[in-house]
Amino acid sequence: MVNENNVIIVDGNIITTEIKEMNIFDLKYWHENPRIDSIIKQKFPTGGVTEDNLEQELWALDSVKDLYQDIKQNKGLIDEILVKGNQVLEGNSRLCAYKQLHKKATTDDEKEKWAKIRARIISDNISDEAIFTILGTWHIKGKAEWRKFEKAAYIYRLHKDYGKNPKQIAIMVKQSETDVRNIIETYKTMIEKGITETKEQKKFSTVFEIIKNPEMKKVKKENPLLFDKCIEAVKDDKFERGEQVRDLPKIIQDKKAKKAFFEAGESFQDALDIAKSRHPEFEDSFYNQIKKTTTILQDCSVERIEEIKIDGHKKHIVENFYKEVKNFCKKVGIIN
Repeated sequence: MVNENNVIIVDGNIITTEIKEMNIFDLKYWHENPRIDSIIKQKFPTGGVTEDNLEQELWALDSVKDLYQDIKQNKGLIDEILVKGNQVLEGNSRLCAYKQLHKKATTDDEKEKWAKIRARIISDNISDEAIFTILGTWHIKGKAEWRKFEKAAYIYRLHKDYGKNPKQIAIMVKQSETDVRNIIETYKTMIEKGITETKEQKKFSTVFEIIKNPEMKKVKKENPLLFDKCIEAVKDDKFERGEQVRDLPKIIQDKKAKKAFFEAGESFQDALDIAKSRHPEFEDSFYNQIKKTTTILQDCSVERIEEIKIDGHKKHIVENFYKEVKNFCKKVGIIN
């Protein structure tokens, strides 16, 4: 009879595992793990990464230092790492913490204690797709959630490498299908444009805001070159935070502000201030409503005009509007 504690169930399939202690120096960081893959893409885009490089980058993360303290206080692991062959599929941060504990040990007993780590070992014939499903289940629905860029890398790999469509992925990661589509497009755009993520994860958030913004979608369709300039601005650290993208269309709509931001090297806030000073409707809803009404009248269809001509009630509404506009224009000195 199979020990239920030693199995993992993926898509209804039972995967048997073996739990045992493994020497930390026999284990390698798995480059396909979303966190490790994220580090490699950010810090070592041209390749040549070593185990020491990865350990150094992992140890620089506050989350790994916190984990180090937890393991030290608990005198060991709560959850074992997941290993295939000598690759740590899940638990790379824990492996790093163990290596640091071993490195900082002051006695032979301590060194011996931290030299081995409890591992759950799966068979070499388990597919990468099954592994990715396991990782996603653990990190998105249970264990500590991946950071945004790491989660995006996972979603992108499910789509690109394993042929999962956005609807299938949305069910797996418990997000809307629209969000999944935008995440895939964001990650793909960052890879294509060579945008490496920051420690604060702000570049992914900013590109994501650009990708999902309805007004920016129009810009992409009507002016792809300008849209590319917006993405390049992310690469060049022109945005302090993703929320600024909400005001990006305001800069784009004003020629002077657009030139200041994209050509003259002005900051986002300075360019936005230029746009707001030249367009009162950007800040004040009163002027915004007037501008919207003006646009409605400019774009009024012939059918609508003919409809008003023959309908007394509708014409009456327009007549009252005209009277109020005329009176208002007299008050502000536009007409006598």
